[in-house]
Amino acid sequence: MGRIAAISGGSLESTEALNKYALAMTEKDKPNVLFVPTASRDDQKYIANFKEAFSALGAEVQVLELIRGNYSESKIDKMLDWADLIYVGGGNAVYMLNVWNRLNLIEKLRTIFKNDSAVLSGNGAGCVCWFYCGYSNSQYNDGSTDWQYIWADNLLDLHHNAVCPHYNDDERSNFDRRLLEKEIPGFALEDNVALIQIGEHTEFIASHPKARAFYMIYLNSQLLKKEIDLKYL
Repeated sequence: MGRIAAISGGSLESTEALNKYALAMTEKDKPNVLFVPTASRDDQKYIANFKEAFSALGAEVQVLELIRGNYSESKIDKMLDWADLIYVGGGNAVYMLNVWNRLNLIEKLRTIFKNDSAVLSGNGAGCVCWFYCGYSNSQYNDGSTDWQYIWADNLLDLHHNAVCPHYNDDERSNFDRRLLEKEIPGFALEDNVALIQIGEHTEFIASHPKARAFYMIYLNSQLLKKEIDLKYL
């Protein structure tokens, strides 16, 4: 099994300690970071801010622009092979997965996890994608005026649980009720919290002392909800 640093949400500034932790997981002095901003449709301001933030942390940064760019499969493979850390940006998770499916990127990332050849990380949609399913506001990110939270399904399933990022946002508490639809455990993660997986070991870290995370499971149609102990950085 590989390494995951799934960051629920927050700005590049508020998650800086979590990003440093993810970089340290590479065990490289100057890690190669591949930013994949598909969920934001390769938003150029986001890309510029990411490059600035991670370069300041001592990383070498490349960007895989699957929307604006035109890459051969061999070029994509070369960029993935180059990376010590692959960081997936936030935005529309459902849109992102549709693009990845067309380009066979999902299977490529699963292979990277299986071979433990790079740390897999990300924020928002880049948190959700590593799980079995995620509670998502992708309809909002599509610009819909009449939207609701939906399940993002058919994800990479590297961590076989449901997840709700940005759990501190309004209406995300509906995740508690809707988890019953999935019949699997779930994690509800407020912003500035990250799930860290290294092999068989899982822990939760936070970059803000008031951030919280919860583990939930339904037993006999009754919700059991437990706050998770966080390691504050």
